[in-house]
Amino acid sequence: MENSMLKRLREEEDEEYFRKLPAGYRFKPADQELTDYYLRRKFSGLPLPPNKIREVSSNEVEKEWYYFTPRERKYTNGSRPARKAGNGYWKATGADKVVLLKGKKIGSKKTLVFHEGKPPSGSKTNWIMHEYESSHAPVRVRHGKEDMKLDNWVYKNSREEKQKHRTPQEGNGLECQEKVEADIAAIVPNKMAAAVIEPIIMVAPPAYHQYEQLDVEPFNMNFEQDNPIPLF
Repeated sequence: MENSMLKRLREEEDEEYFRKLPAGYRFKPADQELTDYYLRRKFSGLPLPPNKIREVSSNEVEKEWYYFTPRERKYTNGSRPARKAGNGYWKATGADKVVLLKGKKIGSKKTLVFHEGKPPSGSKTNWIMHEYESSHAPVRVRHGKEDMKLDNWVYKNSREEKQKHRTPQEGNGLECQEKVEADIAAIVPNKMAAAVIEPIIMVAPPAYHQYEQLDVEPFNMNFEQDNPIPLF
């Protein structure tokens, strides 16, 4: 893993690159592209183009983003990944999704929900995480029983699901106005938003690169977070 200075320099260069792109560009690769291109190139040691994916270690406290991270074993003699993080744990929900490319399996996608407290009686939160594993990832050689590292890299993204706004019949006029203002600020460049809504909503959507080979769709990466959840 890169040392902190080089890592920070690379992130600043990427941010400068994205700032020069036209407003409205988004970084929203499909499951197949995340698994077969980004994750596969990552564990193969191949260079990646400027992107919004970061490298983190287990249990780091960060805001929402795309990221690469290794996983730790839950038990010394087992292969299940540890899911404890901060003041709670991540719990899988639903069946794993098979990621296919041209009809062949290239990986899997798991959805997890963050629970506060201790299992199995933790309280469910609005935080969700998608974890991608590649079928092409090399099996990591374990260096003794004290080596609890399960694998070198998996790809993840986590975010807080905002509660749905109430309908006009259920809410009041102010709530409806706030929703409209937030929607405008999410799709209009910040300088233009200042001219069309009052009061000004302080939302400046970052520009994400749309690579030619990516299937991109509109996606707002801005989430207000008062209490960031520790990633795992």
